[in-house]
Amino acid sequence: MKKLLTLLVPCLVFVAAVLWWKRDDAGMPSNARRPQAEAPDASSSALSSLQATPQAQAHRERQRFEADAKDFFARAPSLRAVERSERAGRLSRQIDRYEAEDGLSAGEALLLRTALVKATVDDPVRQAEEVAAIADRYRAHADQRMAAFAAQQRNDPRFQSYKAREAQVVAEVMAATTIPAGLTRDQYLRQRLQEERERAYAP
Repeated sequence: MKKLLTLLVPCLVFVAAVLWWKRDDAGMPSNARRPQAEAPDASSSALSSLQATPQAQAHRERQRFEADAKDFFARAPSLRAVERSERAGRLSRQIDRYEAEDGLSAGEALLLRTALVKATVDDPVRQAEEVAAIADRYRAHADQRMAAFAAQQRNDPRFQSYKAREAQVVAEVMAATTIPAGLTRDQYLRQRLQEERERAYAP
C-alpha cells in the first residue's frame, strides 16, 4: 500500500498541475497569451541569425567537405574515370585551402593526399612514386620548419637562459640522494624543468 501511494502521489500532483495550468490559461485574455505564441518566432529568428554568422557557415562548409571526402573514398572504385578525376581535383583544392588556413594539420593533409592518389591512380608503380613524392615534400617542409624554429630559439635570450639552467637542474636532480613528495626521479626532474621554463618565459 505504501509503495502504491508513493507511485500515485507524483502522478496526482502532475495531473493537478496540468489541470491548473489549463484552467489558468483558459481564463487569460487572448492578447495576454500572444507572447507565448510568438516565442517560437523569436527563437527561430535568433537561430536564423546564428546560422547566418561566418563561423556557422564555415562550420557547415567543413562538414560538407568531410562528407564529400568520405563519400568520394567510399565510391571512388565505382565512379567513371572522368567523374573520379573531377571530384578528386575539387577535394585536392579544398585540402590546399584548409591546409593554408591551418584547418588541417600536415599529418591530416598528408593522409588525405595519399588517399587521393590511391583512389585515382591505378598503376601501382606510378601510385608508389606519387605517394613517395608527397611524403618527401612534407618531410622537407617539416625539416624547414624545425630549422626555422631552432634558429629562432638560438636567438631568443629567454631560451638561452633556460638552457643554461637546464644543465644545472639535471645535474642537481641526478646527484640528489632523496626525492621530495614521493615523486620518482624522472617526475621530479620534469617538475623542476617545467618550473625553470615558466621562470625563463615569465613576462
